[in-house]
Amino acid sequence: MKAAARLLPAALFAACLHSPATVAAGFDCSKASTLLETAICTTPSLSAKDDTLNERYKPLKDRKIFRELENFWLREVRNRCETAACLEVAYDQQIKLLTPVPALSQVDPKSLQPLPRDQRYTQVEDEPWQRFPLATVADMSEDSFAYLVDVATLDGVLNVVLFVSEKQDDEGSNPGNIYDSRPIGTLYEYSDARPGLHPFARNVRFDGWNNITANDQGRRYAGIIDGVFYYRQKLSGEAQQSMAYKLGSKATPQPSTQLYAAESNSKRFAKAQISGDLNHDNSGLLIYYPHLTGDSNPYDRVMDKDAGGWSLVNPTWSPTRPVLYFDNNGGFACIWRVDLVSKRLEKIVPEHEAVAARPVDVIGREAIVYLEADQLMFAIAPDQ
Repeated sequence: MKAAARLLPAALFAACLHSPATVAAGFDCSKASTLLETAICTTPSLSAKDDTLNERYKPLKDRKIFRELENFWLREVRNRCETAACLEVAYDQQIKLLTPVPALSQVDPKSLQPLPRDQRYTQVEDEPWQRFPLATVADMSEDSFAYLVDVATLDGVLNVVLFVSEKQDDEGSNPGNIYDSRPIGTLYEYSDARPGLHPFARNVRFDGWNNITANDQGRRYAGIIDGVFYYRQKLSGEAQQSMAYKLGSKATPQPSTQLYAAESNSKRFAKAQISGDLNHDNSGLLIYYPHLTGDSNPYDRVMDKDAGGWSLVNPTWSPTRPVLYFDNNGGFACIWRVDLVSKRLEKIVPEHEAVAARPVDVIGREAIVYLEADQLMFAIAPDQ
């Protein structure tokens, strides 16, 4: 994995020169042009690790996510090393990151227990995940708004569906009002194997949620099943049509007899129960454990209402982990993670325009896709 590198100190350079033999690496050692590359080629353990890393990376390099992860590692980790020990650690970490993790066993919600009543979640505000843009939503105007509809990993490749609203001026809606319950706009798909946003349905009056702009949007009417995106579009009056689009096909969506329906993101895949109605009171978060009964009224007080500054939006459960994600502070949001096992409340995306986190597993690792202004973003959990 040859890349521009910093010069290493003379001591390490000397060690390279006295190495007994030049060994193989993940790049052509005959073309090694820096001290760092020379160190890798002439140190057997580093050369072996470079080979291993190259084997892990080669089948993934056509995907934008892994190219970004590799470029970050080269730039910010490997090429900053000034000792052989640092390089050893850097390679170990990246090999581990690119090694697929076995699928998680489903957590039994009945195994989860609340904190003692006098304790609170540990709040962590400096736990940002590695994050970078996947695509730009082009030609967004001040009257338009982007919605992240659904994500799925198909054959190991991340796929995302977005809806971008346009100016509205019919059926009694106010021009440019993004709060119209059935906005007109364009549906886009993103595939990590084919970077960029690709429109597949234009001028659609999209019906994706029961309440499209509420803190908790209610029942879902659009989503991905087995590589097919199902959605509903409003026709004249109250008439609706169910549509189906096979992801990656570039074909025109077709009418479908299958209706997509799922619970709210605050209930779907839920490992515990969020108290109250977040559309009316979203300034605190209590999580109840319905499998526990009795006078103890078991719950976790994740954050207090009187703590100030909380406005919970888009609560979404991970399908595979006992974890809840949400935006804080509405349209000027940052993204938080609630871990029901470690009892931690973590700010994982600090930018205040970050919204609508959707969980996804990438080679078995915890990650999210979200929106930030006109950017479709990706963030991955730090490797433990």
